[in-house]
Amino acid sequence: MTTTERLREQLKHPGRLYRPVQIIHSYYPKTSVETAAYLDAAEENGLGGFVVNMDVSLPRLPEETDDAYKKRSLDAYLGEGTPETDAEWEHLRDFIDACFARGFEVWIYDERAYPSGAAGHKVLDGHPEDQVKGLICRTAVTGPGAGKMTADSGTLRFAAAYPVNENGVLDTSVRFEIEQNETDISWNLPDIYSSYRVCAFCARAINFHTENKVPYPDLMRADVVDRFIGVTHEAYLRHLGAERIAKITAFFTDEPGLPTHGCSSYFYEKDAVAAWTEEMDRLLPEDMPEHYVDIFFETTGEFCAYRRKYWQCAAKLFGENYFRRIAAWCESHGTRMTGHLYGEETLSMQIGLNADLFGLMRHMQMPGVDRLYTFDPRDVTAEKTASSAAHLYGRPFAMSESSFHLEYNWWKIPDEATQMNRMNSTYYQMQLGITHIASYYGYRPSPDPERLEFEECTARASVFCGTGTHSTDVLVLIPMNAAYERFAPPDHKYWDVGPCIVAPHQPETIRNLEKIYGNVLETLENDKFDFDLIDETGLMECSAKGGWIDTGYERFRLLVLFDSAEPEPETERWIWDYLDVGGRMTVVKTDIESKFVSLVMEKYPMQINRVPYTKISDACRENGASPLLRIAETCPEVRVRRTVTEDAELWFIHNRSKEISVTLCESGDYTIFSMDGTETAVKSDGNFRLTLPEKSARMLVRQKTEGDHEVR
Repeated sequence: MTTTERLREQLKHPGRLYRPVQIIHSYYPKTSVETAAYLDAAEENGLGGFVVNMDVSLPRLPEETDDAYKKRSLDAYLGEGTPETDAEWEHLRDFIDACFARGFEVWIYDERAYPSGAAGHKVLDGHPEDQVKGLICRTAVTGPGAGKMTADSGTLRFAAAYPVNENGVLDTSVRFEIEQNETDISWNLPDIYSSYRVCAFCARAINFHTENKVPYPDLMRADVVDRFIGVTHEAYLRHLGAERIAKITAFFTDEPGLPTHGCSSYFYEKDAVAAWTEEMDRLLPEDMPEHYVDIFFETTGEFCAYRRKYWQCAAKLFGENYFRRIAAWCESHGTRMTGHLYGEETLSMQIGLNADLFGLMRHMQMPGVDRLYTFDPRDVTAEKTASSAAHLYGRPFAMSESSFHLEYNWWKIPDEATQMNRMNSTYYQMQLGITHIASYYGYRPSPDPERLEFEECTARASVFCGTGTHSTDVLVLIPMNAAYERFAPPDHKYWDVGPCIVAPHQPETIRNLEKIYGNVLETLENDKFDFDLIDETGLMECSAKGGWIDTGYERFRLLVLFDSAEPEPETERWIWDYLDVGGRMTVVKTDIESKFVSLVMEKYPMQINRVPYTKISDACRENGASPLLRIAETCPEVRVRRTVTEDAELWFIHNRSKEISVTLCESGDYTIFSMDGTETAVKSDGNFRLTLPEKSARMLVRQKTEGDHEVR
């Protein structure tokens, strides 16, 4: 059977695996009669399945206080041994069995209200010392003479006063002692400099609470995460059994993160905070406390190097102790880890909230993102990070939690809750590599033609985009180390809520990098190049053969590098080897010119071009990369995803704007599938017109015939 024939059959009746699943938490039906009716409606509406979790809705006892009721409710989550909890586990088993019997997918949500990691309150119950911690910077700018400020309640790890240069940089070659007692930090500074910055660095538990209004745990510690797994995943294993767990599609983790301003609705710190845990003392240089100032402020010292080491350490601990451990548990029990983090759009959001988005996603069997608006998605960083991590490791699925959540317009964009906008958001994400939707759209278990259309069309897009191997020429190296060197933890929220490529309240240096990075990604998409992202660790896992970069699953002919920081030594050696075998590289200018880029350009001038971000597409063409589909018109509103099979090329074409007709400058015999499952055959001698309705998608297949050149 050819690819076209196989798709023809699959697109008529896409299976449940490809359809959006509905997040319902513990609001599943509790009786067999209710369950049958509920699943009848789900079948009629075309749902793929459900995301559920065990929880108990307890009646209020007479004269019970709010605190007592809250404690009893939290105890009942994942609880056992009481009539209420035992009955709830039975209801959950019955519902899951009914879903499996009728072919629905089931996912498990791993928390009682986000962010994941607290297990309601059970992880910290009896272990208050394991509350999430941070490195606090309490600071003041002052002149010569005596002064004081209120001391922090944490353990003072280092304190000093530094002269402030005219440009605001701290002169760390000179420092003056300050003192702290139980209540105050005090100083008496000499009349040598006109301005000083006083800095006191404390490590302590951070006042960061979950949506349950309980303290959040330290997820950078292995023992704390093991306790989380023990009270969540192991509880599901005990009560559902290994056979059911192996049939569960995935365990969904929701916004686990690090403490920083803006990380939660319930974050109460006033000073600047950086992620911290005790083990960092063992992994970081012994003199790191003397360089805490470099993490928070630009100094005359080697602040870039210390910032990089600090955040690399935080990323390592969070990735290995939370994501790797949970993913390993899921894999050992025949299921997957999925979900999403908080802070996905910009590099500085990624650092402050999770330390390393791509690095954490590499552990997940189904990397995921959060898309809570559906009118005008335009940032591509989150979806491309998730799908690229999946591509790098040959994982077939990438997930998005999607909804009309924010139609009340926090994000200052018109977020109209229409079917067209919902479908536009879905096609937007599928073109960027998302394959599965976890839906938070409002749902009632009653016939809904729009919901059926959403499920059917999304499933067809998922089937089509998941057929074959993603194929593009361009591999983009994420400038994460450069971002580490530029990021400064603030004492305030530093991004606007919503889609953006620049965190507006960060220092200018990282905002410049974010602007260049985000615009490069968007421009490549708009100009039909597409790309995958990769980090330095991932690049080290690739081979360079005949000028191609081979991940084991995909091949690329061009590496895009941002000239913004010196790569790690291992990365430098890899790039030298890649260029030695004929590799090509496009270097994007930033406000820094690195020594490494100058050296390689001097040796390989014919294989490297260095351009401003506005010229990225031209530079890619000059270096041998080609757009995925040749379209005569300039139409940035039309984006393309390309996959290949042994016998065909497939293009998913998404129009993000008004209806448009485009001329495809391609030859061959094509089958055009519409999202309703209908198809049209086209024979082209090099130009044919394709009409794309407003906010729509088309699926284009060119079947390889005998005598054709090998499909790239």
